[in-house]
Amino acid sequence: MEDISTSNVAPFLLRFNSLCTCGSAFRVVGRGKGRKESALLSLKLLLVLPFFLCSFSPLLLAQSADRELRGVWMATVLNIDYPQNPTVNASTLQADFKSQLYRLRQAGLNTIFVQVRPAGDAIYPSQYAPWSEWLTGVQGKAPVSGFDPLAYMIKTAHAQGVELHAWVNPYRVAMTLDSLNFAPDHLYHQHPDWIRSYAGRRYLDPGLPEVRTHLGEVIDELVANYDLDGVHFDDYFYPYPKAGVPFPDEETFRRYGGSQRLSDWRRGNVNTFVAETQRRIKAAKPWVQFGISPFGVWRNLAQDPVMGSATRASVSSYDDLYGDALAWARAGTVDYLLPQLYWSMEYAPAGYRTLANWWAANTPKNIALYAGHAAYKVGNNDDEAWNTLEELPRQVEYNHQLPALKGSVYFSTKSILLNPAGLAERMADVYPTPALLPVRIAPQEVRTMKVKVYKPKKTAKGMLVVWDVDKTVPKSELPHYFAIYRASKSTPMTLLHRTPYGQGCHRLHYYDAAADPVVKYDYKVVALDRWHRVLNMRFAR
Repeated sequence: MEDISTSNVAPFLLRFNSLCTCGSAFRVVGRGKGRKESALLSLKLLLVLPFFLCSFSPLLLAQSADRELRGVWMATVLNIDYPQNPTVNASTLQADFKSQLYRLRQAGLNTIFVQVRPAGDAIYPSQYAPWSEWLTGVQGKAPVSGFDPLAYMIKTAHAQGVELHAWVNPYRVAMTLDSLNFAPDHLYHQHPDWIRSYAGRRYLDPGLPEVRTHLGEVIDELVANYDLDGVHFDDYFYPYPKAGVPFPDEETFRRYGGSQRLSDWRRGNVNTFVAETQRRIKAAKPWVQFGISPFGVWRNLAQDPVMGSATRASVSSYDDLYGDALAWARAGTVDYLLPQLYWSMEYAPAGYRTLANWWAANTPKNIALYAGHAAYKVGNNDDEAWNTLEELPRQVEYNHQLPALKGSVYFSTKSILLNPAGLAERMADVYPTPALLPVRIAPQEVRTMKVKVYKPKKTAKGMLVVWDVDKTVPKSELPHYFAIYRASKSTPMTLLHRTPYGQGCHRLHYYDAAADPVVKYDYKVVALDRWHRVLNMRFAR
């Protein structure tokens, strides 16, 4: 038994059973037939990697091939994804989420962006919004028995080693103008002067300072009350324009616009709100990520011959939604950008390849970059490229050729799990092994951690590996989770699994049920923090 440095291993993965001796068991299962051949092929191709990694720095290793964000948006508005049917029944809501989570993990995903504020309402108890009609069927009606869906989702996802980010639609108030059955505590009744009707929907006016203050309180409540991994905004800032119909904020502009142009003032309102959101989050919990998924075209080349992309999109985020993603990234007011690149690879007006290259070239290196993919188009679009299951795998493969792109997120859950052509199974082939999340920038140095790994033992349940964390480490400072690797004479050091997040235990163990009892294995236990940084490694034989 000995320490090994981060420069001596090449991580990849299998499956096992893990247990915190002061907590409950967590069982990891395989992701179905047809994966073994892909995994073996990957391992054979990577047999030589350990010999080249010895000169790599710990950070380079940490961002190696087993590091990738693989996410999905779970929409609650209009019951697109969750819940499948509104209900006040806590057991039904729990079962619905648990089932979707299990199947998403089977498809290889490790992060969920849950829409917690769809339209001025919430899927969690809030003093700033009523319960969502899409959760329980009636706006303002709570689930029975004091059930908190968001708290349950976070606990359940973390127990499976999956991150959960709260997806907030800040400005949308109502999906239609016909809906007038608002709960008494909805903004429609509380602050009608904040609301503007436009293109058949209702929105908060982003130019009002009191709107920004209110939304800041919404963010504060979320971050304070829940163990979130992130807060997420999508592309909806100012609404998508309707031809010939201006957004009705003339009075607000006269009051607050000063000498600015209307377009610059609107972008400034959004920029200010984004910066304030980042400040609030980091002041409360520095590890909570904040990012935005803007519309995939920042500006067309015709609109900006210097910085624009070689696209011909009918709208652009900068000019029509007043979302200046490059300004946020350059100012450091987001942790990541997740542009919605919802077109096929070679789509002439706005191709995925063109836009992936543009975002990779223009996103500052200190801002994480992920790509948003249109899973909803597979088998359901006029572009013939989407009539096959291979368009998304081609996009993911292309991402892997761009070092700046650190992962993918798919819209949406239903589009993956219920696709009749078998998209979930195809994605499991794309992701035959799990992945750790990319390392994030943290405000402090890594704290080293002593971990003792005992000699593995053969048992009826599989190979048993036990490890201890230094007993002097306070519970609040323990590693957020562990990654376990395995090697033999014929296979490289391979990532087996990531343990549940936040167990808070000094002693843990796992059963490697997939181990061949006649093969001698070496195991490695890696401690990681909430920024997914390696704290140390221990080796056991």
